[in-house]
Amino acid sequence: MTTSVETLGERGSAAGLMSRLSDQVRGVRTRASGFGYDRLMMVAGGVLMPVGIILILLGWAGAARTPFAWEQNDYLISGGILGLGLVFAGGFLYFSYWNTVRINESRTQTRQVIAALGRVEALLSGGASVDDTGRAIAAPRRFVATPSGSIFHRPDCAAVAGRTDVKDVNVARTSLKPCRICNPLDG
Repeated sequence: MTTSVETLGERGSAAGLMSRLSDQVRGVRTRASGFGYDRLMMVAGGVLMPVGIILILLGWAGAARTPFAWEQNDYLISGGILGLGLVFAGGFLYFSYWNTVRINESRTQTRQVIAALGRVEALLSGGASVDDTGRAIAAPRRFVATPSGSIFHRPDCAAVAGRTDVKDVNVARTSLKPCRICNPLDG
């Protein structure tokens, strides 16, 4: 399998490949656009628990009408045990729904924290700024020189730190040499 520049040249530019990839990714079906199992669990749990409680109450009412134990067994089995099973199943489904919501919120918060930390890191990394998406935008590199100097420096270089008479230097248009202390072109 070749993954070189020749492959890019044969199939199109990098921008064309990214465009095709974007189109294909948009066509992928996600869970968010599909059927919501978490909502199904909430509705099923919300229905099964009250139905189970109603069956328990009906079983109790039926068993309370007769003094004979052999007649009460039918009500106990049909109303009590089935109702109790429905209450437990409904409670389990509702708990599963609640847990799913909690996990989704945790994932969302984690993504937000990571994005915020990325913005903080970008801002702390030497004067970079941040765009709307949270990506760092590299700050233009600034170089300075003294009015009578023959070399240029970074503004934080020890040779020019604290001086007020420095001037900005455009490295592409100057004949000044780089400082050997701060190595302005290396950082």
